[in-house]
Amino acid sequence: IIFQPILHPTGPGNSSPVDIFLLAAIVTGAIWAFSSHQKLRAPYFIPIALMLAAGAASGLVGPLPGTSLLTLVTDLLLFAWCTTVVNVLSAPRAMRLALVAWSWSGIFWAGVVVIAWLGHITPLEGLNAADGNRVLFTFGDPNYAATYWGTTIFVAYAARTPTNRWMRVIGYILLVWALILTESNGGVLALGVGIFFLLLVKSYRKRGWAGSVATALAIGLAVGVFFTAFPLNSIRQWAASSNQALLVNSIGRSAQSSSERGELITETKQLYERSDGVLGLGPASTKPLLTTWLFPYANEAHDDFLAVLVERGTLGLIGLLLLFGSAVSRAGPIIRRPLSARYAAVVPASAGLVAGLLALSVNSFYEEILHFRFLWALLGMVAILGKDARRSG
Repeated sequence: IIFQPILHPTGPGNSSPVDIFLLAAIVTGAIWAFSSHQKLRAPYFIPIALMLAAGAASGLVGPLPGTSLLTLVTDLLLFAWCTTVVNVLSAPRAMRLALVAWSWSGIFWAGVVVIAWLGHITPLEGLNAADGNRVLFTFGDPNYAATYWGTTIFVAYAARTPTNRWMRVIGYILLVWALILTESNGGVLALGVGIFFLLLVKSYRKRGWAGSVATALAIGLAVGVFFTAFPLNSIRQWAASSNQALLVNSIGRSAQSSSERGELITETKQLYERSDGVLGLGPASTKPLLTTWLFPYANEAHDDFLAVLVERGTLGLIGLLLLFGSAVSRAGPIIRRPLSARYAAVVPASAGLVAGLLALSVNSFYEEILHFRFLWALLGMVAILGKDARRSG
């Protein structure tokens, strides 16, 4: 949990230093489970099995079987990690330790990033020529970094960690600062969606559906008035001509980013048309094939649903939709019903974890998040709390 951001330097097969700890956690969890005869739970087994089967089938007949096999091994590792989280953190004390570790470590890493930026410590900033002045830390990718900082904000909110309010506010400031330094427009959007969701939940719990609708209308009206007074194109032009690097490379480049996303979606659709549509072209094949076939903007799909459809075919997409539905079905009870006393003390604001998962789902439409290790930890936590809420309700 603590070393989730430590992804560079990378090793064979895009492995990272954190994977050493990930494997250690999985092995330790397995030894504990088998030695104590624990009954294992794997709440996402069916959708993951479908996606693995689809990936294996498409990889065997696809043009890049070696790449596909390596990706499937990664999928298995992440599923094992999620299963470990579900079974180990089912004990409230272990859940509390994990949430506190995530919150404090995320704030600490954000503090390191801010200090590195203020002190122009390039190795810690993680700057590279391709991404300009976007601060990557050890993530290697600005959107990966942005999703981690944003998710950690919601985890800290859910756990009420740090317990002192002023320290928690300072933690939020550091995390938001680190997120802004990534210059990820999508990361800011996802954070906004998560906060909006929490406001709706708070209104619902105080005044029911009427309160939620009133809150949604009020916020929608405020946003509408703002963008009527300050059109998005005007904001973009102002940011682009501000001579402030953070504004120029975030809001100022949003039109260019949207154009590039549109071009990539078009190319990915053309790639899908070259497949048989049922099996797909094989996991992790999008960028290599776009490059091989000389498409002008060769890159990853940057959209989980589109990537799975192209690479794993119809069966893989069904598996992903089932995974999405399974996560929603487990998150729902957390919002609608109170947790049992033992978990309510551990996760005082459990809706924060659901907000974090929602923010991640927003990210999935502009970044492929299925290989984000902390996503699977969050899915495991939501599965535990969802089961508890369903039982206590």
